[in-house]
Amino acid sequence: MEKEMININGNLVGEIRTTTINTKEGDKEVANFTIVSKKKEEGKTRKQYIYCNLYGEKVEGIKDFESGEYIHIFGYFKEVKKDEKTFKNFIVKHINKIEKEEKEGEI
Repeated sequence: MEKEMININGNLVGEIRTTTINTKEGDKEVANFTIVSKKKEEGKTRKQYIYCNLYGEKVEGIKDFESGEYIHIFGYFKEVKKDEKTFKNFIVKHINKIEKEEKEGEI
């Protein structure tokens, strides 16, 4: 099944947590963080909280990001079943900070 790659803009919520995991290819650094994205539906603004995972070399570049900053992420959603619960995580392939001037210029 092909993954649907999507773009999301939102604000970073809380702190970025980093750790190292052991994989088949060796140790790999992982960053976990949450963003909140606002969507307008039926005339109402709804907040969507998205739990994100970023792997590998890109982790080093986001360690200085701070809560509240407006960011852009590109990647796909992945569902993981653990026990009887289903968790939906966003696997980030690319991330960058959107400067305030860029955000204000958006429609």
